[in-house]
Amino acid sequence: MVFYVLIAWLPEILKQQGIDSSQSGWYLSIMQLAMLPFTFVVPVIAGRMSSQRLLVVIITILLLTGTLGILYGSSDIILLWIILLGIGGGFAFSLSMMFFGLRTENAHQAAELSGMAQSIGYLLAAIGPALIGYLHDTTNSWNLPLFILLGASVLLFLVGLGAAKNRYVGSRNRYELPRKG
Repeated sequence: MVFYVLIAWLPEILKQQGIDSSQSGWYLSIMQLAMLPFTFVVPVIAGRMSSQRLLVVIITILLLTGTLGILYGSSDIILLWIILLGIGGGFAFSLSMMFFGLRTENAHQAAELSGMAQSIGYLLAAIGPALIGYLHDTTNSWNLPLFILLGASVLLFLVGLGAAKNRYVGSRNRYELPRKG
């Protein structure tokens, strides 16, 4: 949801902060470019770790810092806030996709988990931009919508810590996975 809200509304958020339309569009492109390398690197790193909790903490710090920077930070370093959001989004997406394979014992379980989680996830992603737009229209401000993104980032943290535990989903014993290298 955080990613889709930013894709839909970041230029408008920046315009209300006094950044012109063309520059706002460039910042959106930069956010997406910052995201790209991390969608490839994070799965490699995550696959080598027995627990991905550190990655979840990094994601949360990046998303919270980027969102708080846009909300309260200096517009002189808006590029930093945009890059942090891009990196956080790349981390979050690739790690969430990686969990389907890391937390299941076989391909069938991975497919079931992926189907369930992505159905719920994309439903939230579809509702998010419309809800945020409605909140902006209602309040005539981006403050409440950005606070919602902060809350979503905290929720990602809480859910992510559970997903990052070194165990298989649905295992009755909740045994830990063997440690890697």
